[in-house]
Parts: sequence; structure tokens; C-alpha cells
Amino acid sequence: MSFLGMWVLAPVPDEVAAAIAPVLGPTIEQQRTRTQELWRRWNAAPERVGVRTLRCAAQGAQMDLDADSEAFQELSAACPLDEYSEEIYAALDRIPTHWRHLALAPGCRKGFPAAALAHGLGPRRFALLPGWFGDMVLTSQQVRSALPDVVAALNLGEEEHPVVEQRVVEWLCDSGDGDAREAAVMLEGIVPLWRAAVDEQAGMLGCMFIPG
Repeated sequence: MSFLGMWVLAPVPDEVAAAIAPVLGPTIEQQRTRTQELWRRWNAAPERVGVRTLRCAAQGAQMDLDADSEAFQELSAACPLDEYSEEIYAALDRIPTHWRHLALAPGCRKGFPAAALAHGLGPRRFALLPGWFGDMVLTSQQVRSALPDVVAALNLGEEEHPVVEQRVVEWLCDSGDGDAREAAVMLEGIVPLWRAAVDEQAGMLGCMFIPG
């Protein structure tokens, strides 16, 4: 069965963040709590997570994941906010017109962009990003406070950047049948978005979900 996993990361007015936080916030925190053992497992041995694929796209064979990759997929690909898609769309509709071009919306057919970014960055860097695997509702003050950590998470050196990018692409394409170009959207787009949100005194809405 095919689906499109989409990660929307968008600046929103504080009043929008305040309105939707009571709706999405408890579900995000429940997911964080529910997956703590899987989080600890990934932190203990992130190098064991990788895609061992048995498929050949041209032949249409099936993919197989090893146990650690299966555990990571369970950790990172739950999309607990799917049931709130109407509320998410309503919140996104309230983004001011002059902010709309700032939003990021990487997608992946049969996969999860936020999970790919986590696989690429690894747990130490990924833990610096707010929210839980792409899901977040932040006020403008929280966005401002998080900026140094967001910059640190994505501040990759010349040697590290291609390694991280390759790991993001690996999870996008081998695990999710996605577009390798979406790796650059995330690695190169999040910090400029975050800085623009700070400049605009905007909050931030992040949702990893499967559009209905």
C-alpha cells in the first residue's frame, strides 16, 4: 500500500500556536513517553541502524530491514498526529500570506522525512532539535530560545556533511522510496527557516503526517 509521508515545518503566529498546542501537545508527549525504550536503544547503538535491502527496484522485489532498523522505524515513523489532519490544515490556513514561502514540506512516498533526517544526523545532533521526530508546537519565544541548538544540530563540517547527507538519502530512498533531493531541503532549509521565524517573531508548527 502506497502513502505519502510529509513533514510540514512552518512559522505560525503565536495565537495559532496557542490554539493548537492543547490539541497536539498531549499526543506528542504521549508518543515521546511511549517510545523512550526505543529511543534509548537507538542512542546506545545508532551505528547498527542501516538499510539492508533485498529489493531491486527494477524487478519490484521486496525490502527487508534488520532488527535494529525495524526498531528505529517504529521509533521514528509513527505519525501520531494523523488523526488531527483537519486541525493541522486549519492552523496552516492561518499562516500570514507573507510567511507562506518560508514553510518547508519535504515528502517521501512510502516513507517519513523526519525519520530520514534523524538517521542522517544521529541521536546526539537530532536530540538538539525541539519536539519529537518532527512534531512540535512552539511559541515565538521558544523558537528564539531553540535557535542555537537548531544551528548546532545542522552545523556540519565539509567532511561530515556528505556523510550525513548520504545517510539521509539512504533512509529516504531505500527505506521509503523517496526523492534524494529532499535531503537537501532538510539539511539546508531548516536553519534559514528558523532564523526567518525568529526575525518575524513567529512560532513554529511541525507535523509529520500522512495527508488524507
